Amino acid sequence: MTNRRYASLRIRGTALCGPLLALLGLTHALAAEVNLVYDYQSTVTNDSAGPLDLKAGLIYDDAVAGAPIAVVMHPYSGNTGHFSGVYPNADRLRDLGFFSILVAMRQREGSDGRRDSGGLEIYDIFDAVESVKANFPGLVDSSRIYVTGYSGGGGNTMSALTKFPDYFNAGAAFVGMSDYGYDPIDGWYFNGAGGRTSQLNIDVGDRTTGDPDVIDRYHARASNLASKNNPYSEIYLFSNESETISPIVNDISYRENAIASAAFPGEFDNITFVNGQSGAQYEGPVDPLDWVDWNHDGVVQSNERQDYPHSSSVSIQERGELWFLEDLLAGGIPQPVLNDADELFVAGWVRTRPFQMWLGDGQNAAADLTYSLTSDEMIFDLSIASLDKSVIGELTIYENRLRTTLARVELNGQFVAAVDLSSGYIYNGLGHGDQLRLVAVSEPAAACLLGAGAAAFCCCRHGIKLSKTQCGRPRRLLRRLLTRIGP
Repeated sequence: MTNRRYASLRIRGTALCGPLLALLGLTHALAAEVNLVYDYQSTVTNDSAGPLDLKAGLIYDDAVAGAPIAVVMHPYSGNTGHFSGVYPNADRLRDLGFFSILVAMRQREGSDGRRDSGGLEIYDIFDAVESVKANFPGLVDSSRIYVTGYSGGGGNTMSALTKFPDYFNAGAAFVGMSDYGYDPIDGWYFNGAGGRTSQLNIDVGDRTTGDPDVIDRYHARASNLASKNNPYSEIYLFSNESETISPIVNDISYRENAIASAAFPGEFDNITFVNGQSGAQYEGPVDPLDWVDWNHDGVVQSNERQDYPHSSSVSIQERGELWFLEDLLAGGIPQPVLNDADELFVAGWVRTRPFQMWLGDGQNAAADLTYSLTSDEMIFDLSIASLDKSVIGELTIYENRLRTTLARVELNGQFVAAVDLSSGYIYNGLGHGDQLRLVAVSEPAAACLLGAGAAAFCCCRHGIKLSKTQCGRPRRLLRRLLTRIGP
């Protein structure tokens, strides 16, 4: 991994070269506005040379410590010019105190891999932020992360908020798409993509063929079906009533699907859809919304107009972020915390702080995952929603919620293994209708790890008859013991 700082740094509006700054001793005396191309690697996809080498633009002030992170996602089309297209947006966020990350999706701006329209490339957002957190620890505040994007970047924002539901404090999607083509009427393939369907055919598949495998791949990208995963982040969706490229059904379905699955009234009040309009007579707030009098002076200012055309202009970004950015900068929007029990829609995969569920190749299946995390047991029930029910899921445990380090693993009530969760755990083989249960092991059982004598004592206590040969093999004794006793 290498970081390349541009030879010219912008210092309070003046361009000075690095050697001259060193000579004058000004490097640390003045705030340096840094703009660099940053190399990092994928943690989920390899090519023949190893992990994919990916690119991100970083824009930050190296004199500011503990800056909140702002991830800025570029639009959908083309392979180049994406950084320059959103640099002004990232510059503005930097000037407000953020450390800006411009993630270059695969096959764009020099990133390796194959673009996939909302599939595995969404994981690159997480990998970019984690890499920055590891390599710029003093400059960023890892507890405040904001993601935003425009058009295709808005779609990436919607996806990231559902695939990483407890990761981002806030997200703002401007004219984004939440269904690339799963729905045969309102999916973007049929409603708005236009000539971009040729790219979708390459990235995902030709949706008009009715091929069940293609349908499953679009299912794995439907963030509007996964919006119920995130009742935590402050989520804002901005568009115009008249939007045609990414019609507002993308925003409406995202919000309404979440509300329909609410466990209690108001659970998804965190999702706000601002339905703006262009060319309106700005006389007062109506639906669609045309004006918010933020400063209560009765006069329409440009940044108060609720007009969100298909553009990534800084003025549009500013008027949208007036809804929440002040709270985020002040620390008023907390870091998300995952519910101890809930149901998630796994669109390809979902990663939370405690665990991750990965289906098939990560972009060819969808499922419902019901989970419960307590100090006594962690339970996961998987129901494949895709047409292909044979897809297998892989569960990764990152955080042990049990009261003990040792756990008994059961699949559909049958003993699988005794595992030590101190460094995580992976179970690959969860199928449709399966339940995986990890149970805290009681101290008498855990004591069997101390040696043959302790193991024999525990087995004797629980009525397990042993031969002399077995008494000398504590690991085998432990396995027998765990199949007999409970937590």
